[in-house]
Amino acid sequence: IFNRMEQKNKFIYILPVMFGFFIMGFCDLVGISVTYAKEQFQWTETQAGFLPSMVFLWFFILSVPTAMLMNRIGRKNTVLLSMLFTFAGMVLPFIDFSETSCYVAFALLGIGNTILQVSLNPLLANVVQGKGLTSSLTAGQFVKAISSFVGPLLAGYCSAALGNWALMFPIYAVVTLISSAWLFLTPIQREKVEGETSSFPATLKLLGDNKILLLFFAQRIVFFIYNFDILNRICNIAQFFSFGFV
Repeated sequence: IFNRMEQKNKFIYILPVMFGFFIMGFCDLVGISVTYAKEQFQWTETQAGFLPSMVFLWFFILSVPTAMLMNRIGRKNTVLLSMLFTFAGMVLPFIDFSETSCYVAFALLGIGNTILQVSLNPLLANVVQGKGLTSSLTAGQFVKAISSFVGPLLAGYCSAALGNWALMFPIYAVVTLISSAWLFLTPIQREKVEGETSSFPATLKLLGDNKILLLFFAQRIVFFIYNFDILNRICNIAQFFSFGFV
């Protein structure tokens, strides 16, 4: 009986964190959005290609500063901060949907997603320890994949049934708000930071180690190849469903 109660209590803490992986999948919205925005705004290939960079550029710029910020304000607060940026990015197109607001919205989404990807896995380690952490991280990636899959379907539905593909943004804004409130109301004990927080110059000095430098560039290359493949697949799915719904 006590084991069942303990397991049930763990799920209370795990579920809102796992829901964060669904929010993490929002960055893949840029794939289908390129298809629709290019047609709506009559963009050139260059203008359309600039939209994904507004999302993924921030991974290169903000990864290290986010890690340092997380050590100062805590993992949970950092995740909540990421959802604030994500919510702002999803609300903006609903308030004013133009070429400029579209770029700004995806820049905010990219900032939020960068912060989320840096802080969510460590936060999961606050509520899951030992052997269960690996399986929980795998489950989180599965939840993220579901989010990525739902994007083209939702955009196609909003375009066909509601008359405007951009109506998916307020839907995602509501989902982000629910996730934020759920996590905010869940009492997760803050992690203890041992020693002094690393400074930005001290972090950059780690690249002086040839092994770390090689791993850094390898990770960047894998990251860009992975996201290029994801965007290509999502664009193909988006075209399929856009033709299917029309």
